[in-house]
This record gives sequence, C-alpha cells and structure tokens, in this order.
Amino acid sequence: MGHGLLNGKKGIIFGALDSKSIAWKVAQKCVEEGAQIVLTNAPVAMRLGEINDLAAELKCEIVPADATSIEDLENLFARSMEIVGGKLDFVLHSIGMSVNVRKKKRLYRPQL
Repeated sequence: MGHGLLNGKKGIIFGALDSKSIAWKVAQKCVEEGAQIVLTNAPVAMRLGEINDLAAELKCEIVPADATSIEDLENLFARSMEIVGGKLDFVLHSIGMSVNVRKKKRLYRPQL
C-alpha cells in the first residue's frame, strides 16, 4: 500500500520487458504511489516481453515506440499527453538491451 507520494503525477516508463526489469518494478511502485503512467517499449521488445500483462495489472495504456525514431517519440509524447490528460511530470528511460545484443552483433564503436 502506497503513501500517495506521486498523487496527480503523470509519466512515461520505457523498458518494462518482464517482471525482472527495473522499469517493471518502478511502474508498479509509481502506480501504487498514485501516479498515472503510460508504458512504452520498442515493438520488437513488446513481442518478446510481457508488457501487456503489466499494463493489464496497472490498468494503463501502452504506446509502442522505438527510442531511435524521432517520429515514434513525437507520437509517444503526444499520445501520452492525450491519455493522461495533460503535461507529463516524469519520464523513466530504462532500456537495457537491444535485439542486436541478443543476436551477438557487434555494436558500432567510434574510434577516438
């Protein structure tokens, strides 16, 4: 049971893949403390994870967005403000792994 620390606060939480992810636990605590949230993750990650279960548990909406796409991010923020009915108070960016990491593809690292 929460203490209402986030009553009236509105935010977006990136990266809740499954119950082991930090974003998952933070989303649960935010709602417990009175926040209204929107969940997001990349469409490919949504297929691999359990974010729909979390959204059902927390009675919140999911707006798919690829964090590398400006168009997706603009849509995410616009749609989230419609969902929560106003401006956002916080964003949690907790993206921990990409598809390329799972495929063991080498990441581009610029030479310094």
